[in-house]
Amino acid sequence: MHDLSAGAGEIAIPPEARERLAAWARRHRVTGLLQAVFPGLAANLQTAAYGQTRHTTLFTHEAARLFALLAPRLPALALVKGPALAAQAWPDPGLRIFDDLDFQCARGDYPALTAGLAEAGYTPLIGDSRRAAHRWHYGWGLGFRHPDGFKVEINHRFFPPHYPWPPGLTAGRADLFGLQPLDGTPVRTPAPALHLLQCCLHAVWHGWERLAWLVDIAGLLARHPDSLAQAQALAAGCPFAKRTLAAGAAVAETIFGPGLAGGDGGPAADPGVAGSVALLTSAAPVPAGRQLRKFHERFMRPREKLAYRLRRVFTPGDGDFQWLALPPALRGLYWVLRPMRATIASIQ
Repeated sequence: MHDLSAGAGEIAIPPEARERLAAWARRHRVTGLLQAVFPGLAANLQTAAYGQTRHTTLFTHEAARLFALLAPRLPALALVKGPALAAQAWPDPGLRIFDDLDFQCARGDYPALTAGLAEAGYTPLIGDSRRAAHRWHYGWGLGFRHPDGFKVEINHRFFPPHYPWPPGLTAGRADLFGLQPLDGTPVRTPAPALHLLQCCLHAVWHGWERLAWLVDIAGLLARHPDSLAQAQALAAGCPFAKRTLAAGAAVAETIFGPGLAGGDGGPAADPGVAGSVALLTSAAPVPAGRQLRKFHERFMRPREKLAYRLRRVFTPGDGDFQWLALPPALRGLYWVLRPMRATIASIQ
């Protein structure tokens, strides 16, 4: 649909492989793309694709409504991924599937954010206000749900606090964001280059779990040819981000067509490209737990690896906040209490 693989519609798929291919597409969230290129491939594929398009349309409308409501009180508010990527990268926005809406705003916007979401009909997934405030402060993000089934995730960071990310790339950087029309409403979203960098790190964060995330990367590269060079500039100062960006572009180019990355992210950019492609085409479970963390560390230099491990061990997290809900004024004690809690747990 982006003219990256001429003649793909002429591929003959054996009848015995069709249901298996449809199941694989559901796992990788590309049912809509499969239906668009191979209509009638498998039973109920069209119904599933149409249902997912309806879901996407409803969530896109809600994203525009929420942004219009919250933006006047949250100047750094931005919609990331989801409908924003659908509009920027996919051949048709209705083909991209997502489960929730992701927003970012400034760290200090927490009171205005919660008040605005309450006015919009949302309730927090965490009812304990102290625990929720601590999660927000330490960068773990918060979830909210609407009675109509919409779910929103909001943070002031792109990734959890222990995951490497280039310094200075925040929702407050006006030059990194722009207005993207969604359902007739201009919505502030990351520029294609920033979205490309985020998508590559997000795909690695989840261990190449879904092909749809590689479609995001391929679509951004196809529709915004300058985004790779711009993303490389944004990744300066963070070797992990640079290697992950190169790997994401290389895997997308390997799957979706030569020349997609302009020769800057080819298969030679990362020795694990073949293994990454094999992981996407396999039915085996994706990496998890310690195995996933080892996968992350493949892209890190020794100093980054050490910082990643130390931050993961010592940064206060939800378990600490549930163990002892300190008043916000005393939350700095969590830096001491977290290793203390780990020591007590090891003794018991």
